Amino acid sequence: MSVGFSQNDSPTHRGQLYLFIGIVTALFLLLAVRLFYFQVISGEEYRAHSERNRIRPVVIEALRGLIMDRNGVVLAENRPSYTIAATPFETSDETVDYLGELTEREARAIRMRIRDPSVNRFNPLPVQRNVSYEIACRVEEHLPDLPGVLVQITPGRMYGTGTLASHVLGYVSEINQQELEELGEEGYRSGDIIGKMGVEKAFEHHLRGQNGLEFMEVNARGQELGPLPGMPALLPESGNNVYLTLDTRIQAVAEEAIPDSLAGALVAVDPMTGAVIAIVSRPGFDPNLFTERIPQETWDSLANHPMKPLLDRTLDGQYPPASTMKIVTASAALEENLVTQSTLFRPCNRGYQFGNRWAGCWTHGHGSMAFRDAMTHSCDVYFYQVGHLLGLERWGRYARGFGLGTPTGYDAGDEQGGLVPDTDYYDPAENRMWTPGKILNLAIGQGELLVTPLQMAMLTAAVANGGVLYRPYILDRVESAGGETVVTGEPSIRDTLTVSSKTLRLIRESLTNVVNEGTARSARLPYAQLAGKTGTAENPHGDSHSWFVAYAPAESPRIAVAAIMENAPSGSAVPIVRQVVDTWLSLEPTPVAGLIDAGYTEDTAP
Repeated sequence: MSVGFSQNDSPTHRGQLYLFIGIVTALFLLLAVRLFYFQVISGEEYRAHSERNRIRPVVIEALRGLIMDRNGVVLAENRPSYTIAATPFETSDETVDYLGELTEREARAIRMRIRDPSVNRFNPLPVQRNVSYEIACRVEEHLPDLPGVLVQITPGRMYGTGTLASHVLGYVSEINQQELEELGEEGYRSGDIIGKMGVEKAFEHHLRGQNGLEFMEVNARGQELGPLPGMPALLPESGNNVYLTLDTRIQAVAEEAIPDSLAGALVAVDPMTGAVIAIVSRPGFDPNLFTERIPQETWDSLANHPMKPLLDRTLDGQYPPASTMKIVTASAALEENLVTQSTLFRPCNRGYQFGNRWAGCWTHGHGSMAFRDAMTHSCDVYFYQVGHLLGLERWGRYARGFGLGTPTGYDAGDEQGGLVPDTDYYDPAENRMWTPGKILNLAIGQGELLVTPLQMAMLTAAVANGGVLYRPYILDRVESAGGETVVTGEPSIRDTLTVSSKTLRLIRESLTNVVNEGTARSARLPYAQLAGKTGTAENPHGDSHSWFVAYAPAESPRIAVAAIMENAPSGSAVPIVRQVVDTWLSLEPTPVAGLIDAGYTEDTAP
């Protein structure tokens, strides 16, 4: 029997049937178009999306380079540590809440981290580093209930010497948003570890390795099933090892010599190259604290500590140089022929009357003395009168010529430049008025004049070596993980002192007298001649600061040192410097890669 339309079917029924057939046909056509779109036009995209649900790229963190001193003593290294990571795309809010309970961390902090729009949603993101073994086991045990979460073993930074050289080394921590914006094009990603301070920051580009990548197969719940067959891992490349000119033996002696009750700084350099031997800021801190999430109470105790352990006093501490500045003032007066060895001024009777101002001397009165004795006994009255003869412009020109007022050019950290006031500085609009009596203060290293311990060490080194003002450097060399030399640190001359060899010879003789007969007699060594200058800096906020700058042996310098002890009695810095010099001269010299033999003689002095 055939099926068809009879003549009795009404036109209305036929129209309804045609409409139904048309709708069905249109639906099939629409379905065919959508299938063509999904399978042909967008097929690659959806296949990739499917693969992302099956494949998880996991970063293999590279080992950071080691940091070692000139003798190969390891100061910063790596150790295995547990890291909790989460893939944002796969991690629900419920998972975040549960993870917060297991790791004893606020879920809100984890949620903010993985919901950050700047992170890659498909790659695991570290949410907590250096977790304890107990927490790692707890999370590992509950991974079936934590889709998108994984426990990784990653390299963690370790500073085995604790607080030793903490300001020198600095520390590492996770990259912040500002750093990520600045360094994103260099391959950094959210969660990466980066140097934040000191050597770790200055030589980040050497220490940082190249991360690898491993492809893991995951199931629908985001749980790893193992490495994906057929896709070998891209192995990481370790960072380069950094060797410093620092000698940890001297560093340890210097740190231990400064009492725990005092804050202070010490810088020791090779006067013939500018290589840093020791650079100490006390009190220090434990850089291991910053390699993990530092507790708020620990941070508060460091940030609010009255002795400011996070302040690097060698680079950022700015102090009046006190009587150590008489090295510069005396050099200027000798070079300008304002004084000779035999020049006498008004006698010192406990002070000096300058107009309506009475400027006192540090002791009961030195009487009448010539240049040599004035330096030996650090007579303020003598140098008040020298400063008055020099005037602000000439005095300031020599101060800047000795490297003061600008950064030294140190290669491992930002530094303050200090302050050498000039006529522009004394601006009435800034409520800074110049009066002729102010040169008296400046001439003896007081008043508005400010220096850093590093600047004073380099100044002392320049006097010791015959007038070469070096840039201080702490990078000895950089080696690849295989031992190949990549970079070598070398001496760099910043400037030369604009004083004659005759002037420098008189200054050096006077500094030797200071140790033998004057204010630094306690610095004498039985087997080597020291030369140096003491200073006591007035402190408007408390007790005075004690300075001592020195070099030795006087006839063939191997070390130059500058030290300051805050809120300490006059002369407190002298035994500390003596101990450092004594230790260094007793050791066998260890050459550094960039060492050159400056070979100072009177003939080569400028």
